[in-house]
Amino acid sequence: MGRDLVKRYSIEKIGVRNLIALLADVYRSGKVRESVSFAVWELCYRTGIFSKRNRLKFNSGPILRLQGPEIGSAEFENRIAEHFHHRALRIVRSPHSWKRFFVDSRGNLYGYIEHDNNSLYKCCPGAESLERIGRFVEKIKSIFVSSSGTVFVSVRGALYRGFDNGGEFQKVLALSSSDSFIRHNYAMTETPDGTLIIGEYGNVWEHNRWRNLAYLYFSSDNGISWRKTDFLIRRGVNKHVHMIHYSRRLDRLLLADGDNRKQLWVSDPAGCYSIDDIRWRLRTSWHIQTGGYTSIVECDGKILFGTDYQGGTNFLVETNDAKRLVKKVVPDPYRRSPIHSLLRRQSRRGCEIWANLPVSTGRSKSLLMYTEDNGGSWNRVIEYDSRTHGVSLIGAASMAVTEVYCAINDMKNERRVVYRITDC
Repeated sequence: MGRDLVKRYSIEKIGVRNLIALLADVYRSGKVRESVSFAVWELCYRTGIFSKRNRLKFNSGPILRLQGPEIGSAEFENRIAEHFHHRALRIVRSPHSWKRFFVDSRGNLYGYIEHDNNSLYKCCPGAESLERIGRFVEKIKSIFVSSSGTVFVSVRGALYRGFDNGGEFQKVLALSSSDSFIRHNYAMTETPDGTLIIGEYGNVWEHNRWRNLAYLYFSSDNGISWRKTDFLIRRGVNKHVHMIHYSRRLDRLLLADGDNRKQLWVSDPAGCYSIDDIRWRLRTSWHIQTGGYTSIVECDGKILFGTDYQGGTNFLVETNDAKRLVKKVVPDPYRRSPIHSLLRRQSRRGCEIWANLPVSTGRSKSLLMYTEDNGGSWNRVIEYDSRTHGVSLIGAASMAVTEVYCAINDMKNERRVVYRITDC
């Protein structure tokens, strides 16, 4: 459900006194169908209808629980290095305090750092220093690099395009609201013919209702000019776009909307349409089928989606044809966290998928995990309580990466450290 409702009411124990107020808020915010799904999934989980074979399988092995020594201390550095070494992985501190970045096809990193959200930096492979290549009035929200090497930066209300190899940035698109933006890693994509597509995201409450920001934008000239479509709004979507992704496996666009319907859309094959006449097929007509995916990854012929049900039951949904969607429930104590990040890493042993579940509510926990068998089983790496610690996967790319960057935040001691995870 909406984060405002989750914060106001405990899903695990709602007193009788609050019940009427909760139902009124659910109706006011248009969350009736989502709340029904929450209730059904909760019942299925607690009664065992979601059997073990419908749940994510966790492998045995050590779990690093974030408690005890201060993040970044010598004791913690030894502890985390030993923990990752046990899984044949190497973890080292990054010399740069990245907040978010995008890796292009040549291995260059474009991103922004802690305490400087307005500047775009570039780091070349093997380099220790950063080069500032742009500065913006607004804070950077996301970065994308096209196959031609053109750099795009999203801030609230606008998209900027880099010219002259990133030395100059010009505003090329004004979004429909000054408060909306493009989600990092999941809401900008590119087709093989160079067509760029973005989805608009935002949460704007106006006149006792959510402002509808569910627009798609297309560019066929590498981002110089853009065309807007409101087809989602015409089809009843009420709020914003969670994800737009070109699937190489399917040669189709995959589109997930939010907020109240949370549907999955699939386009015809990319060669069968022009920008102006894309045909979309609805794959999840009913909310109970799950949708509203906020993360996606492709690996070894399989596509994985992560759900966005904060405070409810979350799933990893897998498919190889975008027709048959197999959902596996995330078991307790991690079930109530959305899966905000999915990232593919190419190791010496094959393809890994890393996932982060960053939200804790009540007795639930947060988790950083990865799979080496395409989602068949998962290794729990770091478990934490988001009220005292934070973990985030901060990289994005259009292809598999060889290094995973994660940030660990110790809120009590106001300490944040960025780590790089590689093969031993």
